[in-house]
Amino acid sequence: MNIYNGPFLNIKIETDNNRLINLWKFSPNTFEEFKSELINYRIAVEKANPSQVIWLQQNFTFNVDDDAKLWVEENILKPRSNSGVTQIDKNGYHPVAFVVGRDVLSHMEVIGVFEKSVSKAFRPKHFATEEEARNWLDNDFFDLPNKIENPKIFYKGLDDNGKAIIEFKSSPEDITNMIKSFKTMLKENEFIKMHLNEFTTLSKREIEVLTHISNGEKHQKVAETLFISIHTVRKHIKNIKSKLNIKSKKELLNYFNAFIKK
Repeated sequence: MNIYNGPFLNIKIETDNNRLINLWKFSPNTFEEFKSELINYRIAVEKANPSQVIWLQQNFTFNVDDDAKLWVEENILKPRSNSGVTQIDKNGYHPVAFVVGRDVLSHMEVIGVFEKSVSKAFRPKHFATEEEARNWLDNDFFDLPNKIENPKIFYKGLDDNGKAIIEFKSSPEDITNMIKSFKTMLKENEFIKMHLNEFTTLSKREIEVLTHISNGEKHQKVAETLFISIHTVRKHIKNIKSKLNIKSKKELLNYFNAFIKK
């Protein structure tokens, strides 16, 4: 039964299992359109008080930036959490399922909505198909078969605009980890493009010191491994920080992960 049919979002309730189905008919283009539809979603949730929720994201392409994530936290997640919804499965997931859309980059940010949530109001699960999402909810949130295959990557040629097409294939059960890995890869690729010039100023010895420090080794251990004095180690670290313009261990690790770690 339909309970809301807006310009972008359609919401219906399946009364036999008290399950709310949210379908993005079209993707919102602006923050205001996104907020308006989610406010209507909140109203529908408050009226129906569903025990399960499915989000069908196939057509969703809106970029949920940090401002949008904060708004969702304050206006959607917290009110629902405060209403006393506590049902979870044995692995700590709430009965909220997302079906990944065609725009993987947008879905990366959807995952980020819940990972960056201060209140940790909900821990949803993400699926490749609606059928898998329904099977999970129908079976009291028991895990799907734990058969996870190694991901495969294929080059599919060029599209009509001359853009390279890369195809990723992975087990549906591992869709969340695949998306997170893809997001990490994109971030590291962007970091490499932005900081390549700085990294190439490091000497071979400085790269060795950076590697050992990033792996958690103490200064004395680095000195013993490289057969240099601890004073020299500290001097190299000072030079590394100066050349890379970094002030924290986290920034150091960004360079290590992007340029060295394989």
